[in-house]
Amino acid sequence: MSFPLRRALAAMGAALVLGSASTFTSPTAGAADVNGGSPGPILKACHNLRALTSNDRLINGPYTLSVFSEYVQLSQNVVFPGEQSVGYEAINWTRTNPRMPATATDQTLLALYCNGDLAIRRSNGTVLWHSNTANRGVTRLALTSGGNLLLLTAGGAVVWQAGTGSSTMPANSILPSNRKLTSDRNVEGWGVRDSLSMQTDGNLVYRQNVKVVWQSNTHVPGSRAGLTTRGQLAVITPDGRYIWMSRSVGSRHSLLDVGLGGVYELVDNNVTPVWGLG
Repeated sequence: MSFPLRRALAAMGAALVLGSASTFTSPTAGAADVNGGSPGPILKACHNLRALTSNDRLINGPYTLSVFSEYVQLSQNVVFPGEQSVGYEAINWTRTNPRMPATATDQTLLALYCNGDLAIRRSNGTVLWHSNTANRGVTRLALTSGGNLLLLTAGGAVVWQAGTGSSTMPANSILPSNRKLTSDRNVEGWGVRDSLSMQTDGNLVYRQNVKVVWQSNTHVPGSRAGLTTRGQLAVITPDGRYIWMSRSVGSRHSLLDVGLGGVYELVDNNVTPVWGLG
């Protein structure tokens, strides 16, 4: 089990248990595909977003890029099956002030300069992070409907990208073959990018950077992963057979957050770990 996950679990005072189950409730027809999307909201060159103002974010579907005092965050909102408002916010990507003050009140900016460089800077001009894309033809920042951040030229060429997407798989969802969940929430703290890949060879693989931390050891090409309304994670073959599954411990308020390395259940606005990926 990774150090970030051990630390997170220690803070929540709970342990994860690996296991298998003899019963399984499959995702229902019409279960959501958790990947995919095209460019959406745009920040044009020579413009900015500013913390503590009404112009502090870009929104595209469940994804929100927000500017706060001293940091910028890309998050994903998840609403559980059958709910209108009960949801969960996953943190997919952040860039912060490495010397965060105890009280953050600065009107920090996310600025796309006219020269095409994207920068997080304090109101006094101090640069906290930048994309190093000056003079490369960038005309806009796009938050895609699939959860990625792109710096694009006028012709649509990608100059820089965050490489992010969905990091969370709610109950009653499918992760198709050749798709993956990714999270950068642990990059700044521990230098780790988390991913869960449903490979074309049928193996479901959890990685931290390039290191394989956990895998299902299933090998039926074209298989998909599913998370059920009982909190079970499974690998399902193209003809509908379940060739691997976790223990049944959750409910329709369950979700898999790859940035936290496991399946969790939202209970009274608190996430409780129920099954771990490593």
